[in-house]
Amino acid sequence: METAQTGLFNYLLQFVIQILPYLFLLLLHHFLLAPLFFRRKLIVYIPVTLVLLVGFGFYCFNFGNPISFPQGRPGQFQGPLPMIQEGFTPPPMPQNDRPPVGGMVPPFDTVVPPFDSMTPPPMNEMPPFGTPPQIMPDGGHRPMRPETMKLLIALLLIGVDLGLLAYVKNIRAEKQVQALKAENQKNQEAIEELHRNAANVRKAENELIFKTDYKQVRVKPDNILYIEGMGEYLKIFQQGAATPLVVLMSMKRILEQLPDDRFARVHKSYIVNLNRIANSSRTQVTMENNTTIPIGESYRVAVAERVKR
Repeated sequence: METAQTGLFNYLLQFVIQILPYLFLLLLHHFLLAPLFFRRKLIVYIPVTLVLLVGFGFYCFNFGNPISFPQGRPGQFQGPLPMIQEGFTPPPMPQNDRPPVGGMVPPFDTVVPPFDSMTPPPMNEMPPFGTPPQIMPDGGHRPMRPETMKLLIALLLIGVDLGLLAYVKNIRAEKQVQALKAENQKNQEAIEELHRNAANVRKAENELIFKTDYKQVRVKPDNILYIEGMGEYLKIFQQGAATPLVVLMSMKRILEQLPDDRFARVHKSYIVNLNRIANSSRTQVTMENNTTIPIGESYRVAVAERVKR
C-alpha cells in the first residue's frame, strides 16, 4: 500500500514538473506579452517573445530531456573506459575463428561471428521472388523528438492565447460600440426633446396673429379653449369670449403654430387645449365652458395617453 502511494505521488510530481513550464509560459504571455502586442508596441513584443522562446527551448533541450547514452549490441562495451588501477586486469579480448581479411585486424570491441555461423538461411524460409519489402510500422519516418514537441506546444499556446485575446477584445469592442450607439441615441433624443420644449415655450409665450374682418387680432395660446374646423375656415373659441374668432386657415397650419405639449387633435374637426379639459371619457372630452367635444376613433389611443399626463 505504501509503495502504491509513493508511486502515485511520484507520478503526480512528474506531471506537475512537466506542466509547470507551460502554465508559466501561458501566464507570462497573457499578462505581459499580449498587452504589449495589442497596444501596438510590436518592437517590444517581438524581442521579449524571442527571449521567452529561447529560454523555453533551453529548458526543453537541457532540463526537460536528460542525456542518455545509446544502448549498443549485447557484448559490446558501453560507456567510458574504466580507470586503470593497480591490480586491474582488463577483460579478455574476443577471439575470432577466422583470420583477418587483407591483413586488417578488426577493432577490439567488434565481435565477429564464426565462419560456420555465416550460412545462408534455407530455401524454404526465404521469401518468394517478387515479394515487396516489409514496411516499418511508423512508415519509415523518424519520430518527433520530445524537445521539438515541447517547442511546438509552446508556440501553439502563444497562438491560442493571442487568438482568444483577439476574440475577447473584439467582443468587448463590439459591446462598447453598441453601448456608445445606444448612449448617442439617448443623447440625441434628449437633445431633440430639449429643442421641442424650447420651441413650445416660445410658441406659448408668443401671441398668435390672425387676420379677420380686415384687421389683425392677437390671441394668446393659453386663452384658447378649442378650435373647430369648418372646411377652409377655423372657429377659435377663447376663454371669456362670447363669440368665436373665424379665420381663414387650415388645421395643419394652426397646429404648427401651437405648442404641441398643450394642444392635441382629438377629432378631424377639433383641436383642444389639454390644460382646459374639465373631464374626459373614452369617446368625448368636456371643456371648462361645459362644451362636449367628441373623440375620433383614430385619435382615442393618443388622446388617452395625452390626457393621463
